[in-house]
Amino acid sequence: MRGPWARCWLLTFLAALLAVAFLENLARRRGVQPSWSVGSESWGMEALDLEPDGIALLGSSRMLSGVEPELMSRKTGRRARQLAINATSMLPILEWLAEREDFSGIVVAEITSYLEFRAGGEWRATAERFKHDLGELRRSPARRVESLLSRFVQTRMACRSPGFHLLTPYRDRHGPGVRRLASLTVEGSRFTRLEFQDGDESLEETETGPEKAIPASRADLDELMNRFAAAARAIQRRGGRVVFLAMPTSGRVADGEERAFPRKEFWDRLAASTSPESIHFRDHPPLSSFSCPDGEHLSYEDALRFTRALAEVLKSAR
Repeated sequence: MRGPWARCWLLTFLAALLAVAFLENLARRRGVQPSWSVGSESWGMEALDLEPDGIALLGSSRMLSGVEPELMSRKTGRRARQLAINATSMLPILEWLAEREDFSGIVVAEITSYLEFRAGGEWRATAERFKHDLGELRRSPARRVESLLSRFVQTRMACRSPGFHLLTPYRDRHGPGVRRLASLTVEGSRFTRLEFQDGDESLEETETGPEKAIPASRADLDELMNRFAAAARAIQRRGGRVVFLAMPTSGRVADGEERAFPRKEFWDRLAASTSPESIHFRDHPPLSSFSCPDGEHLSYEDALRFTRALAEVLKSAR
């Protein structure tokens, strides 16, 4: 077909550029920052890049927002990958690492008692799904390329951040215990940067997550402890390290977790029965001075301080 195709393509490009500029400006004016996804695709990309002698950071949202992997890498000399998953048990991921015969690095496994030791198995379903999706990601070069492109765009353009929609108000925070959260940004390393605003603590939820959870029965707890121990031993036999970590908590969340899941019955038993290294923040002065604005998550600046302190504890414990 004949026609001024060069002019048409130029006009189309300029129109698309203007549309993107409009959306980006709108997103920035609404307070949106470039942010990656913390779903199974981003987890899978980090899992595939985990080096045999690297550091695997496991856990839930406390780990996601409390340990910055790039800073941990610089401080320890080993490449750290953020493999934590929000609101789920990390046990299936620990077992996945135990099955990897090529992995002999360091596992820093954050233990949230009311996720790991509560009744029912639904709190491990998300982690199991991530493991399943990893197999599909490994078999599909197209999906890996798409994930790389998604990370490149989302971490640079606010209008492509998850949660931003043209016709609806932007919200980057949901659920209980985050009413004082000013912003949430997921960086390219999957580290979740949290910024809190000052406010009345009475605005927080009166009933904490731990108090809503029902502890596992004695028989189920025995089984869980055995699974933790077996996974830890498998990694240790290959020359790896498994470090269980209790992240800082404070206020109502700390009190509620101690009432529902007493340290002596759960954390202390895990540390004694699995016999890997264990780090409870209350037992180490450099880790015990942190206060969580919402009771269980560190602010961005404190997360950097905590990461530095944790790296030093890990190096001194070796």
